[in-house]
Amino acid sequence: MGIFFKITISTLISFIPLYVLAHKVTLEDKSLEKIVNERMAIMQKIKSTSSKLYRFINSDQYEEMLELNETLLHSASEFKDFYPENSQAEGASDNIWSDRETFNEYNQNFVDDIEMISLSIELEDKEMISDAIKAMAANCSTCHKKFRN
Repeated sequence: MGIFFKITISTLISFIPLYVLAHKVTLEDKSLEKIVNERMAIMQKIKSTSSKLYRFINSDQYEEMLELNETLLHSASEFKDFYPENSQAEGASDNIWSDRETFNEYNQNFVDDIEMISLSIELEDKEMISDAIKAMAANCSTCHKKFRN
């Protein structure tokens, strides 16, 4: 892969979260039930996509990994928007709303980990891919410990 391609991919990865975060979900837009169902669905999508990606760690199927990782990045980038003010519900800790700064920080760490996976895939570095996926999974665990009932 040429350096121009890598720079282009890196630039695109940087702008995807900005594009996705341009619209905030609010309770005025949707019912609480719909918001909760959507955030449960996006969490399931993150979980299933992560599992699929993990199965490719020791393969040479870099294109497939990159596609899965792009799906994961998109989902992770919009994830925090499924927790608008006053959308507390069973299963989600009130800490999400009372400590929004930490919640957003954990989400950004998650997005950063996924971007590192992208870079690792582009470099076709299996050890780096494995380490990046493990870091992402550890980040999931840390967030769940703090913000899940």
